Amino acid sequence: MEVFAVTIFMSLAFAVLFAVLFFAERSQRRDRSIEQDALLPLDDGPPAPTRRQTPLS
Repeated sequence: MEVFAVTIFMSLAFAVLFAVLFFAERSQRRDRSIEQDALLPLDDGPPAPTRRQTPLS
């Protein structure tokens, strides 16, 4: 039974560690380097509005 307790404890510890590191990385967005920005997908901005075509009669 001790194995289950250790497994659950380690799972929770890893989950908390992941959450802490994730939010710490998100709070440092303004301190990115050029290399980190190069790995991000390209941002095309908002999509262009589509024009509604009316049939010519």
